Amino acid sequence: MQKKSNKKVLYNTIFAFYFEFNKLKMSLLFKIQIVLTFSLCILITGYAQKAEDILMKVGSTDVTVGEFRYIYEKNNGANANYSEASINEYLDLYTKFKLKVEKAKQIKLDTIEALKVELDGYRMQLAGSYLIDKEVTEFLLKELYERMKYDVEFSHIFVPVAENAPNQTKQDAMQKLKDIKNKISSGTLTFENAVSTWSDDRATAANGGSMGYFTAKLPSGFYELESAIYKIPVGSVSDVIHTKIGFHLVKVTNKRPSRGLIEVAHILIETPGVEKAENIYNQLKNGSKFEDLLALHSIDKTYSGAGGKLPVFGINTYDVKFEDAAFALINPGDISKPVLTNSGWHIIKLINRLKPDTYEVFVKRMKSQINKDERFNAAKFKLIEDIKKASGYKADLKELSAFTSTLTDEFYSYKWTPDSTLRSDKMLFSIGGNTRYSIKEFADYCKKNSKTRLKYDNTKPLNETVNELFTDYVNQKALEYEEKNLPVKYPDFKSLMREYEEGILLFEITRMHVWDKANQDTSGLKLFFQNHQKSYNWPERATLATINIKSVDKSEIEKIYDFANKNDIQAIQKKYSDKPELVKIIESSCEKQSKDCPNLPWQKGVLSPLEMADNGYKFVKIIEIIPSKPKSLSDARGYAVADYQDYLEKEWIKQLTKEFKVATKQDVLKKLKK
Repeated sequence: MQKKSNKKVLYNTIFAFYFEFNKLKMSLLFKIQIVLTFSLCILITGYAQKAEDILMKVGSTDVTVGEFRYIYEKNNGANANYSEASINEYLDLYTKFKLKVEKAKQIKLDTIEALKVELDGYRMQLAGSYLIDKEVTEFLLKELYERMKYDVEFSHIFVPVAENAPNQTKQDAMQKLKDIKNKISSGTLTFENAVSTWSDDRATAANGGSMGYFTAKLPSGFYELESAIYKIPVGSVSDVIHTKIGFHLVKVTNKRPSRGLIEVAHILIETPGVEKAENIYNQLKNGSKFEDLLALHSIDKTYSGAGGKLPVFGINTYDVKFEDAAFALINPGDISKPVLTNSGWHIIKLINRLKPDTYEVFVKRMKSQINKDERFNAAKFKLIEDIKKASGYKADLKELSAFTSTLTDEFYSYKWTPDSTLRSDKMLFSIGGNTRYSIKEFADYCKKNSKTRLKYDNTKPLNETVNELFTDYVNQKALEYEEKNLPVKYPDFKSLMREYEEGILLFEITRMHVWDKANQDTSGLKLFFQNHQKSYNWPERATLATINIKSVDKSEIEKIYDFANKNDIQAIQKKYSDKPELVKIIESSCEKQSKDCPNLPWQKGVLSPLEMADNGYKFVKIIEIIPSKPKSLSDARGYAVADYQDYLEKEWIKQLTKEFKVATKQDVLKKLKK
């Protein structure tokens, strides 16, 4: 599995590598930086051209403006400025790429079964995540971003029901609220009267069920409530809403632009203390410093050390009176009149009003949270229902019921096996008219899905377990059906799959014509090396001896150093061969002007100055200067193979250019450039 995953990355790396290699290669040394970002939504801004306009024809293949823009923007990122130089350079690279792909198709690499299976595997992996990302996550992010622009005031009638309550209890609560809604709709009962009579939220019943203002996002488990208060008009009453704490009828009483987030500081004065609060407020109005009066009078010791500054907050964080006064302040530095809450008297100073996040920043901050929220499952369920409706989903529930009637409690065990007489030609349900699934296929799914079957026992009715499995199976097939339509529905997904397919073909055709040939064609490599021998030389080098002296006796150290200066390395080794604990010699080599070479005159016999080392001293002696000379093929093989590959590719491109005609529409190309 790991091998396949690595190859998948490699295919896409090859695609990017091809362009980056040609742009960044410098002599024998080059740097390649590849950024692989599978962005599922490529920004394509408005142009005068249509995406389907033909930009060029490579062999028998048309390249549209949309295709070129997609890959140009993806690979150039922030540098995709559509300048003439940039477009010309990239068009040349892309043309060479398309020539290789055209050759791969000509020799029918795209018909090789193993490659087709591999591409289908990638398509399935991408399609599932793409569909959810596009149809669920992106929808939820846009929805939430828009909702957060408003605060909504609402009231509710509430009937509490535990999440794990019996179905009958839930149905009774729902029916109770349905009856109330009918009376309100008919005019026989006002919402406010219904609250006082029927709502079990006694904390709000006295004030008409008012919950005050709320803003999205509500906690997980309250998505249906959030959707209701944002969707129904002011003054309207919702249908029955189910949350994780029970059932609600909601009336929206007002909507306003979101107050957002602010940062304030406050001076807190004990209660009673209105005269003191007024006196402090007047001093502030007359020029006294907020920080000085805070230090003298505020009883909020938690935040007094921070200049009275509270953490950034939005609505429903503090007392409503405190929040109303805080959000009424307009400019940083504005100060409120004294405000009384249960905590005491507050004098509030506005520090800052935070600007709302841009959508891009919001997405980065919220995407991971959205996917863990209950709303994600709700939106996924809605997507499936929309798919079923649009595709003309039909089911034969009698067939399902007949299957269920044959089951016993063995269904809840590993031993259960589908009846061998189940028919594969009898439709259980269909999606899209022509895509049909039989009762036998569903039974096989139940067999494989032992996890769902075994999590229950015979205390749960068989029909409920089968219905749950059936729902899961239908949902899975509905998503698969939609995934197959992604290339039609989303041009960017089609482009992504084309990129994968052509990446696979590029990898295979380049392997055949360049990589394998360069490594296996020993005679060709040898001839290439001989013809370019001058490019593969050893630079001038020096052999060195690093002499370590394990001693602190200065006279002994100087004696060894003087001997090394007057004698060659063999004499030094011979003289101190019986004293390895005193003198240790390490030989090495380095290329001229290399950072690994000591900073010494470049000549044989030169010594470096003594320098301190572990438990003693050391110095370096140049043993020999080795002139530049040609490398052997074995010495230069890595460089030679890389250069031979480059040579083979260039020759191959020349051949492909002769084999396949390339026709670029200059008028279309001109419109692309800025």
